[in-house]
Amino acid sequence: MVLSRPASLHAAPVIPARTMRSAAAFRDVRVAAPAHGSAGRARRGAVRPRAADPRSVIHNTDADDTSSATFRRRLSLAASTAFGAASLAAPALADELSSVDLSSVDPAVAGVGAAALAAAALVASRAGGGGAGPRPAGTATTLPGATPMTRGAGESDDSKRRGYLIAPPPLFPLVPAFARQTYRYEVDPGRMWFFEQKQGIGLGLNVSVNVRMTVIKLKTGGLWVHAPVAPTQECIALLAELDAPVEHIVLPTTLFEHKIFVGPFQRRFPEAETWIAPDQWSWPVNLPPAFFGIFPTGVLGRDAASWEDEFEYEMLQPPALGVASYVSFTECAFLHKPSKTLLVTDAVVYVSENAPDAIPDADLLESGDDNNFTIGALKFLNLFDIKTKAKARTVTSDDMSEAQRLRLGWQRNALQALYFGPSNLLDPEQSWARITNKLLVAPVVSTLVYENIPREVDDWARRVGKMGRFERIVPCHFDAPIRAGPKEWNAAFGFLPSSRPEEGKEGRYYPDEDMVLLRGVEDFLQGTGVIFTDESRPKYGRINVRAEERRSAAKR
Repeated sequence: MVLSRPASLHAAPVIPARTMRSAAAFRDVRVAAPAHGSAGRARRGAVRPRAADPRSVIHNTDADDTSSATFRRRLSLAASTAFGAASLAAPALADELSSVDLSSVDPAVAGVGAAALAAAALVASRAGGGGAGPRPAGTATTLPGATPMTRGAGESDDSKRRGYLIAPPPLFPLVPAFARQTYRYEVDPGRMWFFEQKQGIGLGLNVSVNVRMTVIKLKTGGLWVHAPVAPTQECIALLAELDAPVEHIVLPTTLFEHKIFVGPFQRRFPEAETWIAPDQWSWPVNLPPAFFGIFPTGVLGRDAASWEDEFEYEMLQPPALGVASYVSFTECAFLHKPSKTLLVTDAVVYVSENAPDAIPDADLLESGDDNNFTIGALKFLNLFDIKTKAKARTVTSDDMSEAQRLRLGWQRNALQALYFGPSNLLDPEQSWARITNKLLVAPVVSTLVYENIPREVDDWARRVGKMGRFERIVPCHFDAPIRAGPKEWNAAFGFLPSSRPEEGKEGRYYPDEDMVLLRGVEDFLQGTGVIFTDESRPKYGRINVRAEERRSAAKR
């Protein structure tokens, strides 16, 4: 095959030759399709020079038409899957289609599948009742152009296998289930790289984002790996090309989607030291990390690591979030002092027109199709009065160019990941403008997690903001690196203790009309005891006792 290496984020020495492939350029597609026309179209991933026009989108994958019968079957399948599971078993993870590991279930999403349709009925009965008027003070900082436009810059290796089998529990069907393509980006020449893969929710919803592993070369010459992704043959080969040993593997959180790959990754690098966030758990049976193939060298905050001369870190260790007295939402924020970079997991995001390479054109085109499954389900339930909105539209996806459909698909995809369902998924331009180009806490994280443990989150955010003078932030999802510092970081948590409207408060962190469904889900989960409040949270349990002791100490 022809060798191809697109430009990285910065100029850098050429990595040893191998069979590579580069995604198509997709920068800003707010205009009509490029002048290349159909003659310039090629299958996504085909080896070719990068398009000269940075707005170019030169692929075309026709989405399959969905017949009404097929739609009804898929809707029935989604509903039965959501309501049919009586419990959440731990997910099975087959490493390279051979061995199996178990992992835990994310408390923020545990039960959401079962709750979503019930919450939808609640939402439908009070559509528009998400709250009008002022809300708590504090708005996210607008930072246009704070990240590089990198779609098309990711490096992959066609010659290596991407197979990776995942079989999560039915209420949290993590996809892709069988194969994961890896994209590598060089951020700082010879010092920092991103490795990204696609990760999303199944049930026919076609909602995916990128999940990011950050690799940093230490002063020792070894590699420090933050939040491992699936160790496919391709991923390991791209990592090996950095020509440095993996010395440390870091699990910065307790959340399902980030911990499931740590055990398999550790087996690929048995000589590396593995450091994990405290309070790891599994449900319904709380088993130790070793049961899931994770054998830590040490626990963050308890054991000293040799790399701590290059990093500072602060941990969020709140009381139990929900489901059980030991289910925690722990996250560790790292400051890499030499590069002045803050590394987080799910704390903040920055969303822009920059659709990740990890999400293929076919997925974006499907999301941009007005006849896709999700839009059909919304019309079937008539949530947000979508039938009326559909009739009022003057332009549909059938009238759009491919570039316009790709952009619409990315908007819908990202907004569903952030809100579950914004107020107008058919024409999301207004919702998109309100949430893009800002450093903020993702609505799903703030609503289902942070607003239920506001004191601990506020204390952690303040400690992180004082940790050092960082100049950029790298989360595990959406855009990165983000040109932002402590001021922007602190502003991102300005919604605390709550983003809901309150009398006498000015400012608006999230558009209230886009939060109706998400807040309805939160109310449902709190009402059923899936998510704890201070009143319903058990008083027993190690993490709850510890949190109460810290609260008492803070009052003295």
